Amino acid sequence: MVLMSNKFHILAFSETWLNSKIEDSVIIQGFNYHLIRSDRQSRKGGGVAILISDLIPFQKIKVPKIPNSDICCIDVFSPLNQQKIRLIVVYRPTTKETLEHLTSLIDCLVLLSSIDYPYYILGDFNFPNFNWASPNPFPNTLTPSESIFLEFFQSSNLEQIVQAPTRNQNYLDIVLTSDKSLTSSLFVEAPMGGSDHNSILFDIKLNFKSRSKSNPKYQFNKANYSHINGILANIDWVLFFYDCIDVESCYNKFLSFLHTIIRSCVPLSNKSDSLEHFPVHIQRLHQYRKNLWKGISKPHIKEKFIETSKKLEHEISKFIRNRENKKLSNIKTKFDYISSFMKQKHSNIPSLIGQNNQHIFSNQIKSNILADQFSSVFSNQNVSSQTFSFSNHSPIPIIQTISIDPQIVFDIISRLDNSNNTSPDGVPNIFYKKCRDTLVIPLTHIFSLSILSSKIPSIWKKAIINPIPKKTNPQYPIDFRPISLLCSSSKILEKIIANELQSFIESNKILPACQHGFRKAHSVSTQLLEVMDDFTYALENKNSIDTIYFDLAKAFDTVPHSLLVSKLYKMGIQGNILSWINDYLSNRTFTVRVSEEKHCTSGVPQGSILGPLLFITFISDLPTYCATPGITLKLFADDLKAYNSIAILTALKLL
Repeated sequence: MVLMSNKFHILAFSETWLNSKIEDSVIIQGFNYHLIRSDRQSRKGGGVAILISDLIPFQKIKVPKIPNSDICCIDVFSPLNQQKIRLIVVYRPTTKETLEHLTSLIDCLVLLSSIDYPYYILGDFNFPNFNWASPNPFPNTLTPSESIFLEFFQSSNLEQIVQAPTRNQNYLDIVLTSDKSLTSSLFVEAPMGGSDHNSILFDIKLNFKSRSKSNPKYQFNKANYSHINGILANIDWVLFFYDCIDVESCYNKFLSFLHTIIRSCVPLSNKSDSLEHFPVHIQRLHQYRKNLWKGISKPHIKEKFIETSKKLEHEISKFIRNRENKKLSNIKTKFDYISSFMKQKHSNIPSLIGQNNQHIFSNQIKSNILADQFSSVFSNQNVSSQTFSFSNHSPIPIIQTISIDPQIVFDIISRLDNSNNTSPDGVPNIFYKKCRDTLVIPLTHIFSLSILSSKIPSIWKKAIINPIPKKTNPQYPIDFRPISLLCSSSKILEKIIANELQSFIESNKILPACQHGFRKAHSVSTQLLEVMDDFTYALENKNSIDTIYFDLAKAFDTVPHSLLVSKLYKMGIQGNILSWINDYLSNRTFTVRVSEEKHCTSGVPQGSILGPLLFITFISDLPTYCATPGITLKLFADDLKAYNSIAILTALKLL
């Protein structure tokens, strides 16, 4: 509920009780936050965490391991004036604590606070004898632990800014700062969830851009498709395409017409993260609890507050449980719901570290840096087909063209998922699927014209790149991998062509038997079964096995187009279809959301239907060049495994 309100930019938690079995995505649940956490390792309980909005640039600071207490630390940056502030979150348990434990905690805090910019130290320090609202907050007689903490507090010239009890009448949770002037509007509010510690809310004067109101998005899942199909059914497509001279003008006119329909028949919505996601009775209960908090000092109000808090927590749990059961019981929503917890997705990249360790905050600059990183792997090598010789001089079967059957187009559209996917041309899968009865004829015409002319619409050559982190809390451009978002209509035609080419390639045994990637009746499992059979046989005969694994770096992105086309020709893929593939590969571009457009000078389009098939066809001769007596090769796309079984005595003699 706290995340759903989208009210806070940074949330710090002490005593989280998290452990390694609980994934970050379960905590974040798709909201626009990053999670930094330090879980207790030795026993249950403890732990600290920071949730920070994906709008705010930050850097995770490595914290030395200390016994008993938990600490996590980040530096927060202002993209507007390069201001920097450090946040240190602490949980200090007193159970089983020794003076050595506390000394280790203080030493760690001294290390983390030895910086030349402002910092905050906040959390549960468990010093109930300190009355921070008093002019003299410290008791006359101090325990050894209190003396150690007080010495650190005074020698560091810190100020404590919480002036109200945080648990019963005790000041257990505190906020220490090296610069009080950066803080404003501090309040002690009601506990969150089932906690018995009050919440501390305060503002830090840090300049950054607030989350802009999201642009309206089309809700294709709520469109009136009966009305849309009624409009499309009345179109005379022969007359519609009458004045189109090529596939480019044909598709542009078709696309413009679809956009006109979308604007008039598909509702718009602004994505809103608010309490409106909860039922009205929960919203009212939440507001009632807030009102009770204002009179919490009165015993009878406090009793009502505790009762209402329990009721609210129960109702929220019940609502979430019922919603979860509903989604899990529907096969259409089950996978999407489960996968949302398995993958952590962020629409914003808070900052990147560029050259000279400079932090980059501008979305435009970040996008351009990522685009440069992704395009750096492309090869500009223009390989002449005459440079390479092919040994197959015997007559070979040839495929020169493909006929487009409306029924096949219809079947492929029917198998599309119902996703509202981002597409360069703005028409997602769900629109084609819901309108397949009325769009199959114009799409068949466009696809046929594309094959006959060996040309594709220019927008089909564009890709939108979504940078996906390779690791938790990525900071450098190299920490991201590109996922290409392509036009749905292009992928429908690609599927038709891929099916025809795959049938031709398999029937003519062009691919090596050791290739298990992107083929029908082949998979990781089939390769594993073959390898396990070889390994088992070798071990039963008391042989040793030597295996080398090869990863062809950036293999999909570095395929020379001219050499690929030359190889396809020699394999019998010729005529219109080869010319179509050549045009499909040529002059492709991509953008990283708002970046400058970059050219793809090599490689097969990742995220496409046809790309993987073209790649495994391109490297089909690799096992021939690598053939070595006694060595077995196994391929899964670009992953190569080479192994050899040898008698142990023979191996020893060779040594």
